Amino acid sequence: MRRLRLCLLVAALGALLLAGGTQPLRAAAPDSALFPRARPGGLGGAVRMTIAEAAAQEAARAAAAARARAASDSAAQAARQAEALSAASDRAAAEAMAAVAGGAGGVVISEAAEAEMAAFRARQEAEAARIAAAREEARRIAAERAEARASAAALAASDTPVSPLAVARSLVPRPASPLVRERFAALALRRAPSPARSEAPSTTPTLARASGGGVRGNLCGTPGLEGRVLDRIRSRTQGCGVTEPVSVTNVQGIPLSLAATMDCDTARAFERWVRTEMIPTVGRTGGGIAQIRVIGHYSCRTRNSQRGARISEHGRGRAIDVAGYQLRDGETVSVLDDYRRGRHSRSLRRMYEAACGIFRTTLSPDSDRFHQDHFHFDLAQHRGGGTYCR
Repeated sequence: MRRLRLCLLVAALGALLLAGGTQPLRAAAPDSALFPRARPGGLGGAVRMTIAEAAAQEAARAAAAARARAASDSAAQAARQAEALSAASDRAAAEAMAAVAGGAGGVVISEAAEAEMAAFRARQEAEAARIAAAREEARRIAAERAEARASAAALAASDTPVSPLAVARSLVPRPASPLVRERFAALALRRAPSPARSEAPSTTPTLARASGGGVRGNLCGTPGLEGRVLDRIRSRTQGCGVTEPVSVTNVQGIPLSLAATMDCDTARAFERWVRTEMIPTVGRTGGGIAQIRVIGHYSCRTRNSQRGARISEHGRGRAIDVAGYQLRDGETVSVLDDYRRGRHSRSLRRMYEAACGIFRTTLSPDSDRFHQDHFHFDLAQHRGGGTYCR
């Protein structure tokens, strides 16, 4: 582009020299822009106008280039300044973070920020504790399941005979209290045969059997049991009947509301419960117990009198139902009205819980809808020789 301009300028000068002869160019007047004014229609004026326009354009381009260079220099300088400020800001932020991490005294953190950091740490610790507790609970459940499987396998491999009339175990059995476990252990120890006992002759008197008569006191060889011996009870229903039944009328001097028919094992267990649990629990309240209310004993029927169910332990003379008792002052304490509320509730619950172990099956109003008004006690044989208490 510059070469083209130079060529045009040289051509213009050559044309001027040819037109003006040998006369030199005059200097521009003070009022002229760049060259003397051209005469209209003259060649020299046209050449001079062309040179002026070219010079003006060149000057304008130079000025624009200068302005562009100045603007570029200013932008570069501004960019350098901004970069320097950003670097300074980054260094200041890094120094502040280092001071916070190192606990430098030069940086002050507000109380709100400190509280927020403390709360965040507390949330982290609580979450860690929750996760640890969940893992521990999972391990405990896994251990219990493994233990239950092992117990079931051992029980299945055992050759312990099970009565077809045994009551099924509960899927979620209620844990026995320490008192119940202690009494059950004592009962098992008492029933375990010993060498001295097996070698010694039996001292249990043979029950005299006579219709309408029999032993009145010391029934089943147990002091405190009164009643009479009955003939063998036979039944056409399979599973019912009692080989050596007795009719109990008094226990520890306390009359029953009706004569209860059962076998001697059940009678001895009932006498023990009345002597060791019922009488001490009631004590002198209302003057003591005047009568024991019995509403169920031997009866050839199914469990809970339900069609298609198995024969109840009542059909074998190995169960008794107690509905409450009457005090000497005339007050009646019933399972239906006083087991869940009232001043006698605690006594009823205590004597019921103590029966677990003396009897192998105990059912209360907490068990099901069939036992809302009485306690059911029996000596059913359970798998593994355990108890079923609800």
